[in-house]
Amino acid sequence: MTAYRVPIAGLLAALMLTVAFWFLLYKPKTDEQSVLEQETADLQGQQVTLRAEVAQLREIKKRQVEIRAQLARLRQYIPDGPAQPRVIRQLQVSADRAGIDITSVAFGEPLVPVNEVDAAAPPLDTGDEGTVLANIPVTMVIEGGYFQVVDFFRRLEVDVPRALLVQNLAIAEAEDGFPTMTTTWGGQVFTVVPTSVPEELAADEVAPGAAQPAPSEGATETPAASATESQSSTADQAAEES
Repeated sequence: MTAYRVPIAGLLAALMLTVAFWFLLYKPKTDEQSVLEQETADLQGQQVTLRAEVAQLREIKKRQVEIRAQLARLRQYIPDGPAQPRVIRQLQVSADRAGIDITSVAFGEPLVPVNEVDAAAPPLDTGDEGTVLANIPVTMVIEGGYFQVVDFFRRLEVDVPRALLVQNLAIAEAEDGFPTMTTTWGGQVFTVVPTSVPEELAADEVAPGAAQPAPSEGATETPAASATESQSSTADQAAEES
């Protein structure tokens, strides 16, 4: 009986040593190795991402002159602030080249577009912190022959370096009679404004009776102050050109 106790005790001791080795040495080291392998894989993934970003930045550096030129054109296309005198000069140049006369032009207040699906959605992001995209209603009356008027609207798209949308127009015979025509068109120009005012502007846009460009009967007139300012800018420009 005693002879059998010695092997059993030895087996139990060996088993206990094996269990102790597993839980105290082998498994902790295995878990640590797994963690290190995962961290290594994560670092390798980050390395690949960083290399791609470095390559992209190097490509941007090579194209920095081209990118700066594109940004300059974009600032002309959608400038910071209304820049109404500038757009009036651009429109006047197109009118002169087309052979028509601008009899009046009026701008409304900048309006922040409201999402038709979700009115609570934030304004359009410009990519620059603290700014938001807005549109400025514009109404203009021009006089000239039919083909000259058509050429003017073509030049609005080709010659004017400002984002401009023609939304409606009305054509009638001028006081001088045919073939001179009086054309009234309404639309929008676009600008970037600070985010400190978008809530007020958005409220103005959705409020009943808000100023919107519309040349046809029943149209809502733009604010008189804006019209006076625009006409004053036109007069100042005419004085400068003369």
